[in-house]
Amino acid sequence: MFNIALDTLGCKLNQAETEAIGREFAEAGYRLVSPQDNWDIYILNTCTVTHVADRKARYQVRIARRHNPNGFICLTGCYAENGGDGITCPDANLILDNERKADIVAEIVRLFPLEVSAKALYEHGRTRSFIKIQDGCDNFCSYCIVPFVRRNKSCRGIDEIISEINLRQAEGYQEIVLTGTEIGEYASSGFNLAGLIKSILECTYIPRLRLSSLQPNEITPQLLALWQNPRLCNHFHIALQSGSDRILSFMQRPYVLTDYTRTLESIRACLPDTAVTTDVIIGFPGETDEDFLLSLRYVEKAGFARVHPFPYSERPGTLASTMSGKLDPAVIKTRLLQMMFVAKNASLQHRRQKIGMERDVLWENKTRGGLWFGYTPDYIRVYGKFNQKPVNTISRVKLGKIHTDGILATEIYPQA
Repeated sequence: MFNIALDTLGCKLNQAETEAIGREFAEAGYRLVSPQDNWDIYILNTCTVTHVADRKARYQVRIARRHNPNGFICLTGCYAENGGDGITCPDANLILDNERKADIVAEIVRLFPLEVSAKALYEHGRTRSFIKIQDGCDNFCSYCIVPFVRRNKSCRGIDEIISEINLRQAEGYQEIVLTGTEIGEYASSGFNLAGLIKSILECTYIPRLRLSSLQPNEITPQLLALWQNPRLCNHFHIALQSGSDRILSFMQRPYVLTDYTRTLESIRACLPDTAVTTDVIIGFPGETDEDFLLSLRYVEKAGFARVHPFPYSERPGTLASTMSGKLDPAVIKTRLLQMMFVAKNASLQHRRQKIGMERDVLWENKTRGGLWFGYTPDYIRVYGKFNQKPVNTISRVKLGKIHTDGILATEIYPQA
């Protein structure tokens, strides 16, 4: 029996792929362990969306090598696709790009065959499962490396997706997250994303269904109407990237600010109690003080539940990497700190508005301080005290007061 540790960096799509790889290994008879445990084989599924992500991949492999000097290390994912070769990652024994990621189990089986093959139990928390419905992107936003590392667009069949969701529910999962590179572009056998979600709601009984990121133009009245079903989590993640139309045009984003605002208004008119989270890029080439101020003011007024600001990261090969007007790193850092301050206040204001309300919480894990935490459908992190382990249960709570990055539940009602 060989012990395999799986690790993931980056997006929800990577998490979904790592989960699928883990299930394949379990089916083949390998034992899955934590990266902190004694493993024979370590597999890292990587991200390359920023230079920081590249650095994290290299660092993670070095940590794994120090943990087990004689172990076998396999590097895969987007960093492997974009430049993770033996020179930049000498501690890796095997590097498989995204095109070969699907062969990773077969390759490990070839290199480390089992004398006796018996299915192992796949265990991954039994709380939230990420399911890939789509892959690939051809939007070519000027800053983004993803279309270069996930070139081939594809969508899974609706029956296959529904079957997998039913299997996850049978295993005890309470929430499914539908993910992909561009899930709003889902299309298979005449079904678009709205058709897929409608079919999932009709053909499965999973308590919660959550979506990963969408573009403003992908949120249609037909799609929003489905949120009348309470099983759909009332949370949308819609990347803003900039509050300046001039910068959005340089970024080659498929919308202008009025489109984004109109989408926010449509969501809130249809679903007033819905949370919207977003991403903002700071310091894109050519961003002036006025452009940045427009972004800052937009974030202040938009009512986002959570904002993830991050500095522009040049990706060789993208159009933005050839643009003039690159900013001094010190300027980017100053602007980033300003946006982080505004983002923190936006999140705090959103949570304060929820104080005194009741919400359902799916409990996930325990903090070092002894409190348990979980998430509401609108993705508020909630903390609570329990005498018994509540993990993977959903309970009704009263939101009491602000606590660190979430809200403390002052009352937790017995399950019906």
